[in-house]
Amino acid sequence: MAHRQRDRSCLRFVIIGLTLPFIGLSACAQVASESTAQSEPEQSVPTSSTTTTIVSSRSSCENDLRGDLQAKIFSQIEALSRGAFEEARKFASPSFRENVGLSEFQSMIQSGFPFLLTGEPAAFGRCRLVDGTATVEVRFGENTPVTLIYFLIWSDNEWWIDAASPALDSITDKAESS
Repeated sequence: MAHRQRDRSCLRFVIIGLTLPFIGLSACAQVASESTAQSEPEQSVPTSSTTTTIVSSRSSCENDLRGDLQAKIFSQIEALSRGAFEEARKFASPSFRENVGLSEFQSMIQSGFPFLLTGEPAAFGRCRLVDGTATVEVRFGENTPVTLIYFLIWSDNEWWIDAASPALDSITDKAESS
């Protein structure tokens, strides 16, 4: 239980602190990196406005759960690519929306995650469910890819995006950034 509370505290810090240049993200990314499973080769899935690839993997996310999580994340990504910040913020958890206003959210995305605004192709990777928190890897871009770990929580009978953090590159032990 203490581990879960530590993870939640870390996630809150990441979300609120993202307007600064990725301070403290490597610790949270390490937790996310350790909690994800190994993946298999990718397969492409056509979408309306952005190229999306789904990686099939042996993980604790069942197909229906994986689909629900990916749909939530993709909906937010799609809204951000249109500059619809208010719509994109609606996919965030109630606690996130309570703590981060619309202008803060917009500033956070523009300064820390500008690639989310350009319609970069997204590839969904490893997925894991631990103690009611789901983590999903999403890689953006093709030439210089950036990988984020999305953290989703179950609340009010629905999955919500609670945080996103750059993935830790296990080779260099550094957080990937844009």
